[in-house]
Amino acid sequence: MESPTGTSEGTAFPPDLERLGITPGAKIDIRELDKIGRRHSLRIFLYFEEDLARFSTLQKDLQEYSDVPDLERPFVRLDAFLKFATEMDPLFSQRMDELPLIVEVVAYGETEMGEGNPVAYVKGLMPFLNELAEEVSSSAP
Repeated sequence: MESPTGTSEGTAFPPDLERLGITPGAKIDIRELDKIGRRHSLRIFLYFEEDLARFSTLQKDLQEYSDVPDLERPFVRLDAFLKFATEMDPLFSQRMDELPLIVEVVAYGETEMGEGNPVAYVKGLMPFLNELAEEVSSSAP
């Protein structure tokens, strides 16, 4: 899928990201993904709907949901998600120690975000509630 910057969104990742484990299908703790994003100037977007994550582009989604408040979209920037979760639950970080949120890496691309230069981003798919329930039951004594 072609983006406006000429860099296709897809499953081809730059070698420096691959060395960090950011590859298609990789499952990464949300906190580690946040650290990598900050260290490497990547925008990380979390998707809550699998079909949207896999079969649409970030640019198309940003346009389609431009009139929807950020936290009501079926995708959100990782930093905004973590900020919101921490504000809603002061024990959120502690809960992540007990039951980490593991995000599946879906795609990489570059897009214009109104800042003049293309911005690199990674799309990740959040686990579904049934997957979280399975993890809880399998980790219970």
